[in-house]
Amino acid sequence: MDQSWPKLHSRHVWLLFLLSCLFALPIFLVNVPYMDDNARVLYGYTWSRSGRIFSTFLMNTLGLRSRDVLDLAPLGQILGLLALSCSGALLAARLLRGRRMDDLSVCLCALPLAVQPFFLENLSYKFDALPMLMAQSCAVLAALVPEGWSGRRLFVTCAAFLFAVMCFYQPALNTFLALAVLLFVCDTCEGRDQAAWRALGLRVAALGVTYGVYHFVIIRHFVHGSYAGPHSGTMSLHDVLSGMLWNNLQQARALLASLLHGGPGIVLGLFYALGAAFVWSGVLPALRRADKVAKLNALALVSVPFLLVLLVPGIVLILADTVIAPRIFMSFSACVILANLFFLQTAVGQKLRWLAVVPLLYFYVVSFDFGNAMQAQEQFEKEQVERLASMLDDAGFRPGDDLFLYGTEAEAPIVRNAITALPYLADVLPRQQISDDAFFGYIRLRQVGIDSREHTPAEWETAHSLLKTSHLLHETPRFAVYRDGHRFASRLTGL
Repeated sequence: MDQSWPKLHSRHVWLLFLLSCLFALPIFLVNVPYMDDNARVLYGYTWSRSGRIFSTFLMNTLGLRSRDVLDLAPLGQILGLLALSCSGALLAARLLRGRRMDDLSVCLCALPLAVQPFFLENLSYKFDALPMLMAQSCAVLAALVPEGWSGRRLFVTCAAFLFAVMCFYQPALNTFLALAVLLFVCDTCEGRDQAAWRALGLRVAALGVTYGVYHFVIIRHFVHGSYAGPHSGTMSLHDVLSGMLWNNLQQARALLASLLHGGPGIVLGLFYALGAAFVWSGVLPALRRADKVAKLNALALVSVPFLLVLLVPGIVLILADTVIAPRIFMSFSACVILANLFFLQTAVGQKLRWLAVVPLLYFYVVSFDFGNAMQAQEQFEKEQVERLASMLDDAGFRPGDDLFLYGTEAEAPIVRNAITALPYLADVLPRQQISDDAFFGYIRLRQVGIDSREHTPAEWETAHSLLKTSHLLHETPRFAVYRDGHRFASRLTGL
């Protein structure tokens, strides 16, 4: 068993870093606020209320400030990708233990940590990207704690990294669990049956204890508010029996299906089937070994491909009020790595291993298409917001007046065509900013000088009475502006 960390090769770190930056290049070039960024760039909102205290500390430290956060993009993404490249190089060294560590093999083992379609949302955040990348990096390190260490040392070190993961971005725990499963597979295929269970058991135990500490120290003292509080609660037995878990599973399946449509679904599914075949090829050798642990390992290997798919949404499935979004699918990386193991650890696969770059090349295609679509959407939305702001100015809107929004802004034709060609973009592109009384619509208008307070649902419903012909000031095919004293309303047609 390993008594120390895998050797870190600087050449591999820089190779992974450059290729990861190439994947993120379209996002760097667009460099526009993404969802929550719109509020953070105006008010400097941090993450402590979500239990992500390390995220707040890190971003404040970079700005040498004790309050608010600075817009450092794309520096945050670059620093995070460098950290992830270092941990990725260590992961490659561990997976390729005893094998040739050429550049292609290293990329197949480590590049999917950053280069995968669901990670595009994580990379798109100007403020959140660095904490999310640090969480992904810490998750990798937690899984790679040397198995030859004493049980106490392994447990404590793994727990420390896991605590950091939770304080940076909790969904990265899925990556930790998925990589722990992959390492279990590798240990079993090498015939180290008892060592495989020992390492897996210590990792899972460290996760359980760390979550308990995090719950009592962080959640109870930091997590509160109208959004973070409800979204951190887990399901009760009644919730599970009433179908809430099934509903979460269906949402996760739909998000996966948006990527795995048509040709991409066939190709990616075929590659994953090869990875599953590699795992199942270890079942018979394990059954032939005399000890009972080996036979137990054989049964565990059968479930691995299914378990990794379940771990893509992972821990968020058990939350009572969860949000199924691409950013939480961080462990999809492990599914790609599993597929690549067929080309790295089987005699047939090694002869064809250049084929393993096909999914990665497709992910680059998705990234550049996403970047172009996001730029088109930003330009289109900016023009609409500025036009609406001009209409409100002409109508006499002044600071202190009340504005109520109804309807949804139009979608850019270029974006509509891009989504038709690649349905996954509908999930990863920024959700339309102006949509009824949604918070982000008001934030977007504040960026161009139209400042209105937030409303309660009851206030917004009551203000529907403004939408009368007698209050109409200006109307176009896309917008209509109404006024009654210091109360204004705007109706968007979505055309």
